[in-house]
Amino acid sequence: MSEEFVVLVERVGPFLIPFALYFGHLWMTRVWPPGPWRSHPWMLLTMAGLVLVALSFILWRVTSVEPTKGLYVAPHVVNGKVVPGYVEPSPEKSH
Repeated sequence: MSEEFVVLVERVGPFLIPFALYFGHLWMTRVWPPGPWRSHPWMLLTMAGLVLVALSFILWRVTSVEPTKGLYVAPHVVNGKVVPGYVEPSPEKSH
């Protein structure tokens, strides 16, 4: 994914989500016949919330990829200053 697309999704996505949910609600009330889900929508709302949480985890994983091969160096103090943790790349093995 290009960086520009990710920035666009991160900035515009949260603004558009409520509109998408509202239009989805309008569509469901027109397509589905009246039933118990209209008077007690908790199960449907819970399932929709879980789907959104799962999608947010997937989006988080896709947009925050860092190198994972190598040696992790934990945060530590050097000369009174905290050095943040980082991944030290492992040397390439030649065959």
